[in-house]
Amino acid sequence: MPQLPKMRFASDLLQDKVALVTGGGTGMGRATAIEMARCGARLVLLGRRAEPIEDCANAIRGFGGEAIAITGDIRDADRIAEVMRQIEGACGRLDILVNNAGGQFVTPARELNNKGFETVIRNNLIGSWQMTKAVADHFMFANGGAIVFVTACVRSGLSGFVHTAAARGGVLAVMKTLAFEWAEFGIRLNCVAPGTIKTEAMGHYPIPPEQWVKLNRNVMGHMGDVEDIAAAIIFLASPLGKFVTGEEWYVDGGETLHLAHDARRMIDAAKFATRERGDGKPKP
Repeated sequence: MPQLPKMRFASDLLQDKVALVTGGGTGMGRATAIEMARCGARLVLLGRRAEPIEDCANAIRGFGGEAIAITGDIRDADRIAEVMRQIEGACGRLDILVNNAGGQFVTPARELNNKGFETVIRNNLIGSWQMTKAVADHFMFANGGAIVFVTACVRSGLSGFVHTAAARGGVLAVMKTLAFEWAEFGIRLNCVAPGTIKTEAMGHYPIPPEQWVKLNRNVMGHMGDVEDIAAAIIFLASPLGKFVTGEEWYVDGGETLHLAHDARRMIDAAKFATRERGDGKPKP
């Protein structure tokens, strides 16, 4: 088993809590799930592909944590309802939701068709809403809880990702509205907006690895890591953030201060034309 990073929180911070992490098999979702389990939470991992979430669940069990993996698509409302029933049967409760699942692709807006725009809206905005409403209906209206959305740094626009800017901006508006409406039920909602974070998903874009670094995208001079995002999520989802709701936290190394983040300038034209991955690996 790979060596785990140094813990940033107490091992009992989330004791007796049950947390659901969507997209929990890879990247920021995986890092968040593992760290939450190390803080004492019981984890439910939801993802479209069984292998990554099972692998993460096994990693958690490997250090003595508790985790179950459930396959499902956040765009499928009927499947979400089934997942809620599975969680009820397996865990009896749910205290934390991390809306991490989503996806996008890099493209200049003039090259984007309506179907591509709609696909990202459905995944990132509608999918997040469906998960949030289902969790509230089944668990949190009665017992309270914490919901954290993983979004993107869109307050200055997001060149090359207009579909994501629209979807994540919508998520932010949903979060702020629900934070007001649902406070009476003891539900806190917040967003974490990552900047350029080093994950395996970066290779999916038609952007060579050196281009991520070449453009000097933030004031700190290096990418963030997945543990930086996990730490922000856990703070907001835990008792440490008990007086924080309706907030959007940028974890971007000052990227939006710098404003040197035009993704269009990083695209390799030949890779974009053939939709080739930036890391040279074959498409899944």
